[in-house]
Amino acid sequence: MEIEPPQREIELLSFRLGAEEYALPVADVREVLKIVQLTSVPNTPDYIPGIMSHRGTMLPVLDLCRRFGLAPGVNDEKSRIVIVGSSDEEAGLLVDRVTGVFRILPSEIKPAPENIEQGAEYLRGIARKGDRLYILLDLKKAVGV
Repeated sequence: MEIEPPQREIELLSFRLGAEEYALPVADVREVLKIVQLTSVPNTPDYIPGIMSHRGTMLPVLDLCRRFGLAPGVNDEKSRIVIVGSSDEEAGLLVDRVTGVFRILPSEIKPAPENIEQGAEYLRGIARKGDRLYILLDLKKAVGV
């Protein structure tokens, strides 16, 4: 009988979009910034409110509420831009608020329900930690980084 090696926990950053909590791997997160003034760019999709200058690079900023077809998010002093991606390709994600970091085992991630109508193609799965439910984003599909 073969013994399976123990699973390594995944560290996830959680954030709110409207009433739902989402998460993505901390390994994909470069920084969390306060909201800055964005420069709008003509002829971009409506879910890209603009670009920002970050460490000498211009980054697109995506409004995830618009991207997923959700009601407009709150835009207040707790709103943040989460910089995600790799060193050669980054983007900013506009989120209502960052709620924390947590760890789960890969086996605790369940497939996204098939009855989700909007945004299901951008999801990696669903995870429960304690009494909280998190929607895990697939960054490649949602953002392209």
